[in-house]
Amino acid sequence: MKNWKVWGPIVGILACIVGVYFYLSEDRGLELNVKKNDPVAAKEAQTKIDKSFETPVASKVTEEYETMTNAELIQEVHNMTHQKVEADKKWGASEITADKVQTLFNVIKNKDFQNGSTKDMLLAILEPWIRKDFSNAVSAHNRIWSSQNGNIGKATRLLTPQEELEYIEEQFR
Repeated sequence: MKNWKVWGPIVGILACIVGVYFYLSEDRGLELNVKKNDPVAAKEAQTKIDKSFETPVASKVTEEYETMTNAELIQEVHNMTHQKVEADKKWGASEITADKVQTLFNVIKNKDFQNGSTKDMLLAILEPWIRKDFSNAVSAHNRIWSSQNGNIGKATRLLTPQEELEYIEEQFR
C-alpha cells in the first residue's frame, strides 16, 4: 500500500504527459493538413515564391556561369529543379531566380557542348522557366538525373506552393 502512494502520482503524471503529447501532436498534424490544402495559404505562398523569383541576384553569381564547365552547368540546372520537386533524396540546391534562369539560358545557348542533345535538353528545360512556367520541373529533374545515372532521388511530383516556400526558407534564407 505504501508503494502505491509513491508510484500512483508518478504514473498519473506520466499518463498526463503522454496524453498531452499525443493531443498536441495530433492537433498540429491536422493544422498542417489544413494549411497544405488551404487555397488561401497556397496563394500567399505562391505570391512569396513569385517575389523571390524576381529578386535580383548579384552579378558575381551569374558571372560564374560563364566559367562553368558543361557538367557544372548541367548540375546547376539539376540543383534548381530541387526547389520545385518532391524526391526522396536531394543533393545540392540553387535558388531559381529570373536573373539566374536568363543568364543560364544565354550561357548554355552560346556554349559549345560535345553532346548537342544535352545542350538542347537544357535549353528546352530553361526556356519555359524564363516565362515562370515550371510545369516541366519533374520531367526536367528526372531527365538530368537519368543522364547522370541517378538511382536514388527520382522526382515524383511538383511541390505544393507551401512546400516550395518551406524549401526556399530552409535552403536560402
